[in-house]
Amino acid sequence: MFCAVCGDGTTGGSDLCDACQQEQVPDLVPVSAATTAAAQPGWYVDPSDAERQRYWNGSAWASTSHPANSFTYSTAAPLAPVAVQGMSFPQAVRSVLTKYVGFTGRARRSEYWWFALLVVVVEVSMLFVLMITSAAAGVTAAAAGHPTGGVNLASLVVAELVFLALVLPHLAVSVRRLHDTNRSGWFYLINFVPLIGSIMLLVVLSEDSTRGPNRYGSSPKYV
Repeated sequence: MFCAVCGDGTTGGSDLCDACQQEQVPDLVPVSAATTAAAQPGWYVDPSDAERQRYWNGSAWASTSHPANSFTYSTAAPLAPVAVQGMSFPQAVRSVLTKYVGFTGRARRSEYWWFALLVVVVEVSMLFVLMITSAAAGVTAAAAGHPTGGVNLASLVVAELVFLALVLPHLAVSVRRLHDTNRSGWFYLINFVPLIGSIMLLVVLSEDSTRGPNRYGSSPKYV
């Protein structure tokens, strides 16, 4: 019998695990065979609490559960959705730009926050470039006795074009991120509520994906 605490060692006829030396809990919670078809012993999402996980010994559940991610899930057929690896920065940027104005479907946290980071970096960089070019143009124009308005305007136009190129995909991925939490994209409008609106939106955008399909499609995180 596999250890109900570490999931690695075996207990044999002893009350202690030969790997972690933890005492075993003898009482197990039986479940129907229909819910455990093809399920092998291992750690799974607790059927009674998605925030915890419980060990399945092949015929019954251990009576105690543990916080989620305490142990590695079994590679056997899971009894509940299991999270897949998050997107990398290049993957997230490519996904958002591919769905440039895609307001349908769902977007997981890694996709949203990596692209949000790109937007911040680009905007700060453009601000820095504007400051440098304006200062340089001012010095050059002052020495030549010419106005600097044309140079500053050109720099500003470039910055605005870059901003406009990013605002639509950023809005689209924000709506898909809200969909991933099972909220309507119209919830984004709370951002315009003074003082607390942006904070509330930030909290919601930081929430985990809803497990499994919701009204906006299948989960991009839990499969």
